[in-house]
Amino acid sequence: MRFIRQFRALITLFPLVAQPLAAQVDSRAALTLEQVLAQALHGNPDIRLARLRADSSRAEVRIARSYANPDLAISPNNPWQYSVAAPLDVGPQRTYRVRTANDGALAAVHDVRDAERLVRFAVRASFYDLILADTMRAITREQHDIFRDLLAADSSRVHAGAMPERNLVKSELELAKADADLSRAGAAVRAARLALQAAMGIARADTGFRVAGSLAVRPLAALASLPAIAASLDDSAIARRPDVRAAQVRTQASEDSRRFATSLLVPVPGLVLVQQRDEPFPNGQHYALGISAQLPVWNWFSGERERADAGVKQSRVSEERVRVQAFAEVTAALDQFRAAEQLARKLDAGLLEKARTALETARFAYSAGAISYVELLDAVRTYGEIRADAATAGHDYWVSAYAVARALDQEVSQP
Repeated sequence: MRFIRQFRALITLFPLVAQPLAAQVDSRAALTLEQVLAQALHGNPDIRLARLRADSSRAEVRIARSYANPDLAISPNNPWQYSVAAPLDVGPQRTYRVRTANDGALAAVHDVRDAERLVRFAVRASFYDLILADTMRAITREQHDIFRDLLAADSSRVHAGAMPERNLVKSELELAKADADLSRAGAAVRAARLALQAAMGIARADTGFRVAGSLAVRPLAALASLPAIAASLDDSAIARRPDVRAAQVRTQASEDSRRFATSLLVPVPGLVLVQQRDEPFPNGQHYALGISAQLPVWNWFSGERERADAGVKQSRVSEERVRVQAFAEVTAALDQFRAAEQLARKLDAGLLEKARTALETARFAYSAGAISYVELLDAVRTYGEIRADAATAGHDYWVSAYAVARALDQEVSQP
């Protein structure tokens, strides 16, 4: 009776225990690509660093706009004099200093967009790397199951005297190879899982992390204009890329910096107010106004101007290099996408079903003794290779599509 009471108590408590367990399972549900991207754009360290640099550049703008604090001076016993001097920072130096800081802040904003552009592609590529690794593991597991069933069937036939023992040895060898392949496939899945979580900015990797996606090839309306883009590849194709814009703004900033170096030759006037308490000045007043200026007598700021000229040349070379790299990236991405799309559609055109039918036919024929073990093994491997090639082609299709999106800085979403 005591056991029955305890059993009833456990049944009563089971819903209370099962509810938090179910919530825990739901919290580890598979994430879609959109959910993975949202978390990556929030937690990726490259994006966070780029945003911090943008914050710092905005602080530089505030520094450039600020006015210098006044200088207080005291001259004792001559008689006692008190003076306050403040520069009148309203000339060309302030103008070009603020312009340079604004250009730097704008370039930092483009750097944030560029970091987001690169992280989007890295996360999407890692996402499909994980799906591909999962698919490869499923293919390997299916082949493993085929060899396991084959070994069981061959063992029965050998014991019945209907098959030579060497076929059983071959089946054992193939099953051992399948075990090793399955272990390597599992390791590849774990590595892809860790790589994706690193791209997302997850500090502590989750071993149960899962994603939900497909390698099936589907048409993308956003890339329908690729032939026209490839035919008229010019500056307009890369003009909106954030790295190109950042390079342009930095060239403008270097030119403003050169103008600032030239404006150093123009003295900044200063206003001086002097108070003499004990004795008045010759005009009978205890206060006197004065002006000051720093004259370029010893230093003509030639070093600053040479450095600014070199900075302009460097920024122009950097901008040219960014443009060349952008053109090369767009061209390569378009070529890779066209090749991947063509291969993926060929493999997706019923070839998998034909290979599956051929495998089932070979297995039936082998069980009936109509074909040899070598012919069956060739059918199994052919089916696995075709499935692996189709999965790889689907992976390459999506990754190359997102590479085009990265190169042209445009969004491509699955239909």
